[in-house]
Amino acid sequence: MLPRRFSHLLLVAVAALATVSCGSSPTSAPVQTSTRVGTSTVVGTPAPARPKATASGEIYDGPPALAIAPVVDGRTSATPEVSAWWIQKLIAEDLDRSDLFAGVIPLEHASEAHEGGLLVQPALTALTWTQPNQRSGTIAMRIRASDTATGRVRLDRVYTASCRDCKVPPGQPPVAGPLAVLMQDVAKDLQ
Repeated sequence: MLPRRFSHLLLVAVAALATVSCGSSPTSAPVQTSTRVGTSTVVGTPAPARPKATASGEIYDGPPALAIAPVVDGRTSATPEVSAWWIQKLIAEDLDRSDLFAGVIPLEHASEAHEGGLLVQPALTALTWTQPNQRSGTIAMRIRASDTATGRVRLDRVYTASCRDCKVPPGQPPVAGPLAVLMQDVAKDLQ
């Protein structure tokens, strides 16, 4: 009986050494695992530092999701070539690229149910073009962000941005240029 247990312990020790010697990333931390025979140390990913319990008891420790309400056009004379839908889409894309949020959810209407931890309500207050080709312009938007669980307002500010000879990717409206400049400041404030 003793030789059989000894060979089993030897097999567990060799497996543990092989796992540890396989290499690891510099950020990995040792994690203890338990077997029938004893405890061994294996290199793995550490547990989340600040776990949060969700309603179903699951634990999530990442950034919240963000929901974006439709853009309200608060200008007195709206320009037909600039769609509020395009502005909402561009805002969603810019914030999604920032990696501040687990996901960005564009809403069809402000009261739509969503899983976002933060709700952004944008309102266009001014948009002017300084060149006939619409490649230079100024945009002003009021951005209001509130916590969906508590309703607490985290951000309520009017942002203004402009750019000359804005580089707009193919297929996007001219508003994409000045809006991209504006969204850099919004992303900083949402951190």
